[in-house]
Amino acid sequence: MSQSADSPVRERPRRSLGTAIALAFLFGPLGLAYASLAGAAVMLVVSVAVLVPILLGVHINAALYLPVWIICIVWAAVAAHERAGATRPAPQGGEWKQEVPPSGGDGAPGRS
Repeated sequence: MSQSADSPVRERPRRSLGTAIALAFLFGPLGLAYASLAGAAVMLVVSVAVLVPILLGVHINAALYLPVWIICIVWAAVAAHERAGATRPAPQGGEWKQEVPPSGGDGAPGRS
């Protein structure tokens, strides 16, 4: 099914990098949902798997939850950076080509 000229392509909404980092810092996996719903779902499962033994009193140090929180912050930053439009798609040829300015006979650019 091809898209016609009448139906515009919906782009994913842009996300603020600072907001994503702040929300993930404050709320962990729930804050990650601002930048990535899939990331939030994954990290919620991981955080429950880490927190349940801690809350049940198993002799696991609660500091083990710190890496989960840090991963949430990093994941939010990366997802927001990608959604902010910081990455550009490659041209249709599939490869980037560097344009070389014309140079004179002596090899110095811009001289004639």
